[in-house]
Amino acid sequence: MRGRILQRLEFLGVILDEDRNRDASVRRDNDYALITTPRSRVEAIVVKTNEELMIARQARKLVQETLPVPSMTIPIAISARHCHLTAETFAALFGPDARPTPVKALSQPGQFACEQRVSLIGPRDRIDGVRLLGPLRSVDQVEISRTDEFRLGVDAPVRDSGNVRGSAPITLEGPAGCVSLPEGLICARRHIHMHTDDAVRFGVSDGDEVSVAIVGGERDLIFGDVLIRARDSYALEMHIDTDEANAAELDLHSAGDLSPLDVDDGQYEVVSHATARLTRKTA
Repeated sequence: MRGRILQRLEFLGVILDEDRNRDASVRRDNDYALITTPRSRVEAIVVKTNEELMIARQARKLVQETLPVPSMTIPIAISARHCHLTAETFAALFGPDARPTPVKALSQPGQFACEQRVSLIGPRDRIDGVRLLGPLRSVDQVEISRTDEFRLGVDAPVRDSGNVRGSAPITLEGPAGCVSLPEGLICARRHIHMHTDDAVRFGVSDGDEVSVAIVGGERDLIFGDVLIRARDSYALEMHIDTDEANAAELDLHSAGDLSPLDVDDGQYEVVSHATARLTRKTA
């Protein structure tokens, strides 16, 4: 059989040695044999096959084809501008006897949208009706989009949630008073919350950076530098801001479920049915 395969291949530089081909033997202590002549410009080698390994690979492939394929889509939530406040700042804005009033549970366990809102006051303009999210935190944090930055006349850095040291200042106004924060205004870095079981399924770990492809819509694109945040208390969901959602055409006309926080102010938490495909970032 080898002779038939290699016959008439002299034009490629392969010259078969009939004796070597006939006597070729491969075994555990000699796993290959040369079957071409010394004048052959291209060497032909007989190697030992591993039939058991190939049978095992084919068996695994057949088994995998019959198993159900787990869902690898990631629900996408679009975060409108919002704020997280400390108890001290909340009291200064809403009064010492006020308490955060939940109006809607959010996708992440224990988090909720509040009835209370604040106004953001920047050097150029102000934005009213910015939603407070609860519960209260140990550090003040206000999250806006790049478009909001232009409107307010500020330059907020892109930061992971909770990392506000050295971020932009902003003035907050509530019904009971104003608070000028020396820092705390950020443009939130896009990220994916996921349970540790989801992290295993996707093959990622907390703190990894990945790329996410948004496909199936009118403006497919890839988001890079997406942070993975994996904890047992998290539910699977990717968070992007309104500018990023607009770039991917994930709006009121997208195929998805809308959960309005308040129908009269256009603020929504949107869970899109567009497919997100995750790819690990390589160095």
